[in-house]
Amino acid sequence: MKMVVRSLISVLAAALMIAPASAATTVFASSVFSQNNVTNANGALLAPDGSAAIIGTGGDLVLQYSLPLTGGSLAASLLPLAGSPAFNILAVSVGDVISGVATFSGEFVLVDTGAGGTLSADLTALCSSVSATGCSLLKIRNAGSFNATGALLDGISGVSNAPEPAVWAMMLLGFIGVAWRMKKARPRFSKRTIAMANF
Repeated sequence: MKMVVRSLISVLAAALMIAPASAATTVFASSVFSQNNVTNANGALLAPDGSAAIIGTGGDLVLQYSLPLTGGSLAASLLPLAGSPAFNILAVSVGDVISGVATFSGEFVLVDTGAGGTLSADLTALCSSVSATGCSLLKIRNAGSFNATGALLDGISGVSNAPEPAVWAMMLLGFIGVAWRMKKARPRFSKRTIAMANF
């Protein structure tokens, strides 16, 4: 029986080691922190689904994430604009709530050419300048539009350092292995040694 259990644990450990277990996880915005000149702000939450938020010229949308972002691999999903040619200039910044005040980094410019699709940015340096633990806020400001009512933001994702399930499984397996070894290492006393100790 012991051999079967040991073999099963070995097979499980080998399977977990083969599985990719990077600590970075893609997360989507969970709530709207603030908005100005935005229609349907909730359309920018969660994964892209076709119900976009419209950020008008001069407007801004601040999204809050439940897990802190690293600032790397931000991806904004935009829907195509109706007019041609049309474009929006978007200023993106990351931030965090520090002592009750929303504090933001400098801005990174993205250009929405009106064709739709995904715009990517790496704001790792800006995020680390605001908070060492990660940024929970993302601000998108429409700095200017041409022949468009606003930017059609359908969802925006970022990367968090939350461990994946394979990482948690390996850690749990490690704790089980340590507990099992500690149990096996406990000294066993025979009746003879107990009788000698009573003298």
